Amino acid sequence: MAIIGKIRKRSGLLIIIVGVALAAFVLGDFLQPRNKATRINNIGEVAGENISYLEFAQKVEEQIENIKQRSEKDKITSEEAFQARQMTWTQMVRDLVMNKEYDRLGVTVSKDELFDLVQGKNPHQYILQYFKDPNTNQYNPQLVINFLKQLDQVEPEQKKNWLILEKAIKDDRLQNKFNTLISKAYYLPKVFAEMDYQDKNRKYHVKVVASRYQAIDDKTINIADEDWVKYYDENKYKYMQDEETRDIDYVTFDLVASDADRKFIEEEVTATWNEFQKAPDVAAFVSAYSDTRYDSSWRKPGTLLPRIDSLAFNAAVGTFLPPFMENNAFHMAKLQDVQMRPDSMKASHILVSFQGSAVNDPNVKRNKDAARLLADSVLNAVKKDPNLFVSLAAKYSDDGSNKTKGGSLDWFVDGAMVYPFNKAVLDGKVGDITLVETVFGFHIIRVDGKTLPIRKARVAVVDRKIEPGSQTIRDIYNQASEFAGENTTLDAFQKACTDKGYNKRSADMIRAMESTLPGLTGARGIIQWAFFEETPKGSVSTVFEIEGSYVVATLKEIRPKGIPTLEQIKKQIEPLVKREKKAEKLIADFKKVNAADLYDLATKLNLKVDTVPGVIFYSPNLPKFGPEPKVVGTIATMKTGQKTDPLQGEQAVYVVQLDSIAEAPKVEDLKMYTNQAQMMFGNRAQQEAYKALEKMAGLVDNRTRFY
Repeated sequence: MAIIGKIRKRSGLLIIIVGVALAAFVLGDFLQPRNKATRINNIGEVAGENISYLEFAQKVEEQIENIKQRSEKDKITSEEAFQARQMTWTQMVRDLVMNKEYDRLGVTVSKDELFDLVQGKNPHQYILQYFKDPNTNQYNPQLVINFLKQLDQVEPEQKKNWLILEKAIKDDRLQNKFNTLISKAYYLPKVFAEMDYQDKNRKYHVKVVASRYQAIDDKTINIADEDWVKYYDENKYKYMQDEETRDIDYVTFDLVASDADRKFIEEEVTATWNEFQKAPDVAAFVSAYSDTRYDSSWRKPGTLLPRIDSLAFNAAVGTFLPPFMENNAFHMAKLQDVQMRPDSMKASHILVSFQGSAVNDPNVKRNKDAARLLADSVLNAVKKDPNLFVSLAAKYSDDGSNKTKGGSLDWFVDGAMVYPFNKAVLDGKVGDITLVETVFGFHIIRVDGKTLPIRKARVAVVDRKIEPGSQTIRDIYNQASEFAGENTTLDAFQKACTDKGYNKRSADMIRAMESTLPGLTGARGIIQWAFFEETPKGSVSTVFEIEGSYVVATLKEIRPKGIPTLEQIKKQIEPLVKREKKAEKLIADFKKVNAADLYDLATKLNLKVDTVPGVIFYSPNLPKFGPEPKVVGTIATMKTGQKTDPLQGEQAVYVVQLDSIAEAPKVEDLKMYTNQAQMMFGNRAQQEAYKALEKMAGLVDNRTRFY
């Protein structure tokens, strides 16, 4: 039981480690009724096999619970939900693609093999990780056997987590078999290994005369229509898109407090300050009038706002701090108390819960009276023999997170536990054993340690954010709505931004399943709108509410999958087309010069000769200049003393002379080098194999229709 509890606690981590996806999904808003996607039941298709929305949602809901368990919180953020949906999709696609390939190749894991991976002499690494003796922290095979004997009697959730672990082991073995199959299919012949070794270690020493493109002002370059077409025809393959993208422009209308709002808030703060000083119950007053609830925790120096921190550790108890403004909010404070307290404490406990307690465990059938009776019995036993604490924690504690650790809670910050528990540890001496009741049940607590006491303060703080009032919010919304209503085309949108001085932002080549735009982390709604089938190029959106702002967007460009048109990439390739024109001019300048040698050429062109040692064919970098693959490749084909014609490079136009070649050092045996090279190639082949299989699977992605 204890072991499977550990598996359950860490099952989310396990799933991430082995890539067995039960990933997260939070159902977003359905598309508008006019969108036909609301009638589609499949969220995607892989190799002719549908991924139903219901199946996807079910896996996602399971992963949400895993995320919550790992993060120990009740809710997840929208960004976490989005990322989890992405993980779910990625893993479901991978499972479908790879399972079909396993079937085609006959790659399997037999029952006997799986048995050996779980209970054999050399079990899988996940078994080694999760079945450790809590006392020795070493793998104990008997724990596996004991657990499997009880498998039919354990809770359904525990059995499900075991099946997750078992599937993870099986999937990992399948993947390893496939990877081995792929990597072993490649062989590096000796002659190729020798060539590869030479290419990586042979060095060319050259002299270079270079005329850099940046020496020519872009403004002096005129591009004719044929220049655009020529560059596009020769290079359009480089801009191939593997999926659709969109270009979006947008304007944000930030929700900022007006002068009237600020005046109202200042008057409100003054009235609150007057009442704060007279409040008979400060804690209740703070919870009622502050934007943040009363914090009863004890704070050490440096953990409060600087002015409040100064009050807490330099003033008398009962001192008030008048309102001041910091971080776009007003703050006022009262020093409630000062004590010498440990910063951290260490304790162990045995929790005896009951029906109706905050533990809410359906397996706990005892009532409160029965729980108290059991807790008293356990308390008496451990007081008589403190050495029984560990075994009784394992037997009786209802805290599954630490019962296998003898009930140890390790170190925790003062105030981190519920008040009665925290107070019992704080008031007790190290070694004391006591019983307290909390909302979780009855705790038999043993105080295990405390840090040295330090000065701590309890401060009551009233916060009042400076934020827009309801009328200001309506006014800003009306402004955004008016902008969207009056400018319903791309041209009108752009002109209005210029005329009214709005700060327009752009996001180009946005992919369908992205969730952010520059400055907007929660922009999924805008991106989804941009990919609706009935959102044509030039459309202007309605008003989106995102992160305390209203946003209006326009769809500037639709870029289909495949090779884009010249117009779609014209702005992107403009610097490169200008570079081509500059290269033509510089090459012509080089050819006009009749020079005796490299130095004469440099003198006549008012350039210099650079000595460049150590050029290596395997590296595209030309020392002193930067990435120059074509130039480096040309150098590797030259003979000593040879000089090139002008070469068009990435950074400049070059004339190169090869002075000498330093051959690679001779080695007697290339076996180690060959093995390393083959291993690197094999690893790359494994990665590329999946990409190829996924591409062949004919993936259909309908996710934007749903969220």
